[in-house]
Amino acid sequence: MVNLAEVAGRTHEVASAMDEAKNVLVRAERVLGEQEVDHALTRRLSDVQSLADSAERVSALEQDASRKRQAAATGKDVAQSDEADRALVSAFSNSVGEAANIPSALRETWEDLADLRDRLDRSSKHLGTAAEHADALDRMPEYDGDKNLLANVRGVKGVVDKAHEAVADVVERVEAVRTITSRFEQDPRHLRSGQMAEQITSTSSRLRGELVAAQNRVREAHGPVVANKSAVEKATQQAIDGAVAAKDAERDAKDLTKSVQAATNPTPRDQQVQSSSQEELRRRLDGPAQEAGVQR
Repeated sequence: MVNLAEVAGRTHEVASAMDEAKNVLVRAERVLGEQEVDHALTRRLSDVQSLADSAERVSALEQDASRKRQAAATGKDVAQSDEADRALVSAFSNSVGEAANIPSALRETWEDLADLRDRLDRSSKHLGTAAEHADALDRMPEYDGDKNLLANVRGVKGVVDKAHEAVADVVERVEAVRTITSRFEQDPRHLRSGQMAEQITSTSSRLRGELVAAQNRVREAHGPVVANKSAVEKATQQAIDGAVAAKDAERDAKDLTKSVQAATNPTPRDQQVQSSSQEELRRRLDGPAQEAGVQR
């Protein structure tokens, strides 16, 4: 009896973990398959290209400012040198502003992916515990359920782990975009010939690398989730059916135990509680007998 309760408890834990995994993978299929995520990354790549293009204008302004500074050093055209410096600072500030808008525009995408990463991580941990339960069930003589339970749990965990690895990588790359732009904003804006345009070019190149890698990972992660969907659903349903059967077996065993106890230890007649229908039947049967006795 105790072992049947343990079987029911362990199969329930396995079924719960499998059902959670199935639901998380459905969410993963939706998030990774949404065109909005892919389009968001594509739009940010367009923003990065715009940022890279601004380097050419800043480079031209740097060269102009450098020439006019040299002229101002000899006492000529000082006002023009100051004006050229202001134009350069303004153009570079615009580029910094463009870069700052990129992670802001990715905030919602990052939140969705980070939430999915955390859900996949929790599911993987629960499946790890479920695998321990399935392994224990295989070694219990009272367990007569699905012999492929452990293999199914490990198979689903493999799908979850692969999706988690990919999504975690995407989140990490989106976070790298935020770090790159933050450092670009905080760098000193000294008027040093050649540095501003180089900073823009270097920053845009690094941003492009992270965004392209993130987009590729999203597309790669979506495929396996879809390909394994039916297998995950089948394995989950088998686990649920097994848990229901184990619970029924536990209940039936309890009922049988109660029946045996009742048969071996019947309730004394004076302690039995009769139903209203039984009382009515007895009253009707006893009535004519009592009346006959009176007549005699």
